[in-house]
Amino acid sequence: MRRMIRKVAILGSGTMGSGIAAHLANAGIRSYLLDIVPNELLDEEKSKGLTLESPAVRNRIAANNKQQFVLKSRPAVIMDKADADLITVGNMEDNLAWLSECDWVVEVVPERLDIKKQVLKKIQPFIKPGTIVSTNTSGISVNSIVEDMPPEFKKYWLGTHFFNPVRYMKLLEIIPGNETLPEIVKFMSDFGEKILGKGIVMCKDTPNFIANRIGASLGASVIKLMMEYGLTVSEADALTGTAIGRPGTGTFALYDMVGLDIGILSATVVHDNVTDPEEKKNFTFPPFIYQMLDKKMLGAKTKGGFYKKQGKEKFMIDINTLEYVPPKPTEYASFAAAKEQKTLAGKLEAFFSGDDAAARFVWEHMKYYFVYATSKVPEISDNILNVDRAIKWGYNHTVGPFEVWGGLDLDKYVARMEAEGSQVADWVKKMLASGIKSFYKSEGGVDYYYSLQENKYLPIPVDPGFIVLKDLKAKNKVVKESKAATLYDIGDGVLCFEIHTKNSAISTALVDFMREAREELERNWDGMVITGSGRNFCVGADLTEILPYIQAKKWAEADEALKKTQYVYMDNKYSLKPVVVAPYGMALGGGCEMVLHGSAVQAAGELYMGLVEVGVGVIPAGGGVKEMTVRALDRIKGTTAFAVDFIIPYLQNIGTAKVSMSAKEAVKLGYMKPSDGITLSSDLLIADAKKKVIEMIEKNYSPPAPKAFAAPGRNNTSLARMGVKVMQDAGMVSEYDMHIFDQIVFIMSGGNATAGTMINEYYLLDLEREAFINLCKEQKTQDRIKHMLTTGKPLRN
Repeated sequence: MRRMIRKVAILGSGTMGSGIAAHLANAGIRSYLLDIVPNELLDEEKSKGLTLESPAVRNRIAANNKQQFVLKSRPAVIMDKADADLITVGNMEDNLAWLSECDWVVEVVPERLDIKKQVLKKIQPFIKPGTIVSTNTSGISVNSIVEDMPPEFKKYWLGTHFFNPVRYMKLLEIIPGNETLPEIVKFMSDFGEKILGKGIVMCKDTPNFIANRIGASLGASVIKLMMEYGLTVSEADALTGTAIGRPGTGTFALYDMVGLDIGILSATVVHDNVTDPEEKKNFTFPPFIYQMLDKKMLGAKTKGGFYKKQGKEKFMIDINTLEYVPPKPTEYASFAAAKEQKTLAGKLEAFFSGDDAAARFVWEHMKYYFVYATSKVPEISDNILNVDRAIKWGYNHTVGPFEVWGGLDLDKYVARMEAEGSQVADWVKKMLASGIKSFYKSEGGVDYYYSLQENKYLPIPVDPGFIVLKDLKAKNKVVKESKAATLYDIGDGVLCFEIHTKNSAISTALVDFMREAREELERNWDGMVITGSGRNFCVGADLTEILPYIQAKKWAEADEALKKTQYVYMDNKYSLKPVVVAPYGMALGGGCEMVLHGSAVQAAGELYMGLVEVGVGVIPAGGGVKEMTVRALDRIKGTTAFAVDFIIPYLQNIGTAKVSMSAKEAVKLGYMKPSDGITLSSDLLIADAKKKVIEMIEKNYSPPAPKAFAAPGRNNTSLARMGVKVMQDAGMVSEYDMHIFDQIVFIMSGGNATAGTMINEYYLLDLEREAFINLCKEQKTQDRIKHMLTTGKPLRN
């Protein structure tokens, strides 16, 4: 019988346990969220006449944590709050019998070996044979936890270390036990990757595994060097953020996010489990850190840590007094020079060649990072690829500790490190001596990493289930290409149209190439997938192309450009061969309209989609208003509802530039259909979209027939206008926003057509273009477009 995970028991309902439950719900999987039984009543419970035997009291901890960490979490850990019903709360006294229903039990109790051992002994009688049991420990030995358990139990035991917040952090470290069955390791790796959408890194059972072994030491390094070079908290954050390929939070703002206590605990686990006195020093902190811990200055969860908000102002801690003071600007020549550089290698060179306090701080920190990471291979991992992935996926670094040296003269900097007394790992010196001067290389479209065991480059392995477009180029699978997009043969008669315009924007060149792709599809292929190539699918129209039309008052030319876009999207919608759009990240404005006109959608779970054109003073004119009108009217069929019941929500979404916070919300907002698919793994998105194309072909796909429909009329949209007018009166929208909203109302009403008059989609498209051009003639719209191009932010004038 095929092994599946249909129900999971989670032992421990804190932020991590609740986060795992929420993400399982995102994948449609039921879970039991269990915690300990309280030993005393709250005053509120006493007032209700409850006792310690009352179920509401006995389940209180799990129930409260579900509320706090699942339903009220910010950022949201659950994609659709309705899915919280998949999480059933209980306790670890009354509800252990539930474990017999579960395919997987995951332990997420406090990081103490004795507690974890007690919990496993307690649950063992209740689990059915062959149940997978795992620990989410961040660093305790996986084998030590089960040393007292029976051999049969150990066969199905392993570590599954998620990172918080579980929904957003890609890393899942898998740590097999000494006796774990290989097929269980393989099953959990596949489940984590393909069902939960995680990036899997296989780890050895060493203290803190990989990500936290390296990552936990970085904070201590930054703190020590900050003190040594007399920097402030805000300066150190500026120097350890995007300037060196890490998240913009830097070091201390990240501590505030995760909690200083968690950071100290993670370092302490390593400190207590390694034997080398020198390595222990990497996981110790100066006294002021422990003073902050004692004073509960832990970060966001205690309303103050390294930073604290006072009103609208943000203050940083003075490490000498533990008082909050204004942040200090980072004013160093090396930092300014690094900011001018476009590449990470250029930024690092600017620091490494500098001589001010910031430059010396960055060099010493990066030198420590390199020396420590290289010294831990092969102890914590047999290859550098796992280490880089763990740091990227678990800490959101742009590159890992080995990748970060790409584009730099590694020979020169290793020599500098050694000259300054650092001990560089022997395997690195062997690599350099053999003529290999970087940890990675690309050749012939294939990416390679350095294998220290073989002292040569090996191809970076790719799961055969993934479709990697870059690899297809190396295999001569490009059908057509232009500066705006590339058309690939992804097999089985299916094309893939990949957008790669600047900032993933819609340009004239992109629209022209999409028409060429459509012609190629109709002549020679069975179906097509449309996707992007950058961080976002498509962020909308290229405003740098729109502004010249406005400045030259070339209104007819602007109208023709819009019409071309509308018509190529309509061709996709009514294509005889299925066109599946695979959006991810941001799909805004024209990008959203591209999605709306696909034959079907296979979206990434993390999808931020909406019609946001109001922010630049125009209305959606790529068929967005038209499509939302048609979808509203389609929903009326077979009901006794009035058109207004369905038009108002869509109208308000456009008028308020409502953006989905997930693909599931995109369905609720009407940007996707219930029949559309969602993929949690970004790596599988194109493959899943291709499968959808093939499924449609096998079901003899036939597009919908264009048809006329009755104009809703102004009466059906006037109520929505009244609602927005209330928002205007409350100061939530401007007078000009209201003016734009009136154009949307006009189009969705059917223009000047009286209610019931038969109209079609092309009629609404004409209205879209007319409204768009008229708004472009107005100064306030022009000001909004210029402001967006200058600042990257919308102007509400």
